Amino acid sequence: MSENKISLYTRIVRFLMRDLYNRIDTFAVQNHQLREALKSANESISDLERKTAGDKADTDKIISGLSDKYSSDIDSLRRDTDDLKDYRNILDERLRSDDVTTIELSHRIEVLENRFRNNFELFNKKTYSQSGEDSIIMYIMAMKGISLSDCSYLDLGANHPKAMSNTYFFYEQGARGVLVEANPNLVTELKNERSGDIILNKCISDKSGEKLDFNILNLDGLSRVGDVSDILLENPDAYIEDTIQLETISVNDIIEKYFNSEAPLILNLDIEGLERKILDSMDFEKYRPMIMIIEMIPYSRELVAGQKDTELLEYVKSKGYDEYAFTGINSIFIDRSR
Repeated sequence: MSENKISLYTRIVRFLMRDLYNRIDTFAVQNHQLREALKSANESISDLERKTAGDKADTDKIISGLSDKYSSDIDSLRRDTDDLKDYRNILDERLRSDDVTTIELSHRIEVLENRFRNNFELFNKKTYSQSGEDSIIMYIMAMKGISLSDCSYLDLGANHPKAMSNTYFFYEQGARGVLVEANPNLVTELKNERSGDIILNKCISDKSGEKLDFNILNLDGLSRVGDVSDILLENPDAYIEDTIQLETISVNDIIEKYFNSEAPLILNLDIEGLERKILDSMDFEKYRPMIMIIEMIPYSRELVAGQKDTELLEYVKSKGYDEYAFTGINSIFIDRSR
């Protein structure tokens, strides 16, 4: 082999050896870095495990402390729960007993539901009235065995069709009647929502066919015939939006014309202080609603407590009605003869 060929082979071998050494060095560096990274990761894991163990110990300590602190409260709560269970068992036993009122009421409701397909839901019902008046009346009707859909009503001062209405619940059950509302701004809503009822945009009065000035106030449910200075004085936000002339109609004429001269089952009377005047004009010898709902307190922006129009109360009693309930706003009367 010539010297030139040996020299060439020598250079090739040296090149390959240097390349191999370089690869070995690079691998060694990378291996060292990997080892360091693994070591660091293991140390982090160990620290995390130690910290977690410490946190768990702290958590267990806190839980133990809370258990010691509130153990008496927990025991008391358990005792109260047991007492409530015992009380519930007593109530269940009473309901299963031969209590005449409970059994009789349940029986009457069941008969009415089966006969007229009405779901009374006596102890879980929706009320639209301001203070639950419709719920009380529903109870009266259930006790007397009267179908909700068969009742009739005359609502004097109907205001809105649903909100704070003492008659809408019965309308919802299929009952029908007459709504008298003097404020023309409310009539369209009444006709839309209570299309099954007769809506009269007139002033209720002791005589029919007269013309009276009706003051429309900006506040809901306070518009009325005549002087409104007491309302304006009581409520500085109130003011008269408009004064219009409306034709009057009497209760007697309404009953004759729209109820075929037979008194409605329910009379609702909410006409802003004119209740006594209207009652005075009624022929109670001829027309006797079984139930009357009458507002018994003066207008006020504040809660009225401990006040009632006792003179009006005694007057209604003198007409043969008993006050069955007072809701803080309205008295509910039942005809003594019924």
